[in-house]
Amino acid sequence: MRTILFYSSCLVALAGCAQFPDVDAATDPSLADTPYPALLPVEQVLDQDPARLDENSEAALQYRINRLKKRAADLQATPEE
Repeated sequence: MRTILFYSSCLVALAGCAQFPDVDAATDPSLADTPYPALLPVEQVLDQDPARLDENSEAALQYRINRLKKRAADLQATPEE
C-alpha cells in the first residue's frame, strides 16, 4: 500500500514539473504591450439605483405567485410513467 502511494505521489510530482508550451502559444503576442484596464472603486461599481417598486408591483408579484402555484399544481398532477 505504501509503495502505491509513493509511486502515485511521484507521478503527480513529475506531472507538475511538465512544461506546457501550448499555453504560451495560445496568447496573442500583440496583447503583451497593451495596458491593463482601469480599476474602479467598489463604491463606484455598486453605485447604481436600486430597483424601485411602483404602483403595479404588488399586482405583478401576485400574478407571478399565482402562476407559480398553478405550475406547481400542474407538475404534481402529471401522471408518472
